Order: sequence, then structure tokens, then C-alpha cells
Amino acid sequence: MIAIRSVASAACLAVGLAFTGPAAADFDPPVKKKVDCTKPENKDRAACKPKHGAASDDEIYNAGYWMARQGQYSEALAVFKMAADQNDPRILTGIGFSTRKLGNVDAAFVYYSRALDRDPNLVLTRAYLGEAYIQKGDIASAEGQLREIAARCGTACEAYAQLSQNIAMYKAAGTVKG
Repeated sequence: MIAIRSVASAACLAVGLAFTGPAAADFDPPVKKKVDCTKPENKDRAACKPKHGAASDDEIYNAGYWMARQGQYSEALAVFKMAADQNDPRILTGIGFSTRKLGNVDAAFVYYSRALDRDPNLVLTRAYLGEAYIQKGDIASAEGQLREIAARCGTACEAYAQLSQNIAMYKAAGTVKG
């Protein structure tokens, strides 16, 4: 019970720290153009910083995303679980990614599937799903996700390049099951 409380306290502290900012942030002018807060170059923009008070699901997603990108998977998972809409495909993808990175690939499949049921065009989710298939040694399914990504954003998009490279590395290592 003590361990659960300390994890919950750490998650609350992490979220609290992620959502606190200078008081001047309350006076920033409203953002007119939608900013993609998942891009590293935008993470310091006012639109990507949480506002004081209760965090929106967008703010929770952005905080969890950056925690996961920094390898803080347990903390990211705790943040994603705070979202009001647990069926938001971005939240489901973040939970799946963090869960997979913590070693539970089978559970990650469930979250990726739920995310794609809600939005089959999420190429990032498909790339992560492909990586999960690679972890399981199922290259045919990973290549299937690569084809799905190509159909949605072409072969020049980041998700395609990422999964394609991971498949090539797996094959080069000689670990393809035949």
C-alpha cells in the first residue's frame, strides 16, 4: 500500500510540476493557429504549455508524450491515466507506447487496437504497433502496418521512415523467423 501511495504521490508531483509555470503565462495572448505540440521545436511555445488550474486532456497528452519521449514511461503512464477521456486515441496510443516500453507488449496491443478503432488514420499509432509486432518477431504484421502507413501518408513521412528502419534493422540482425 505504501508503494502505491508513493507512486501516486510521485505521479501527482510530476504532473504538478509539468503543469506549473510562470504567472505571466496567464497573460499570454490567445493562440490563433493550432500548433503541433508533439514537435520538439514547439514544446516551449505558449500554446504547448499547460495553463494554471485543471489540466485539459490536450495538456495531459502533451505532458505524457514528453515524459515518454524522455524515457519516463512509468511517469508518463500515470499522467496519461489522468485524462478525462480515456478513449481519446492519442491517450490510448500514449498508454500503449508506455506500457510496451515498460515490457508489457501484449497489453500494448490492446491499447493500439482501441486507438485505431477510433481513428484508423493515426500513423504514429501504426508505427508503434509495427514496433510491437517486431518485438514479437512478427515481421509480416509489421510490414502490413508499414503498408497501411504508406497508404495514409506516403513513404516520405516520419512514421513510415521510423518503422521501415526498424524492420530493416531487425532483418539485418538476422532475427527474422522463417
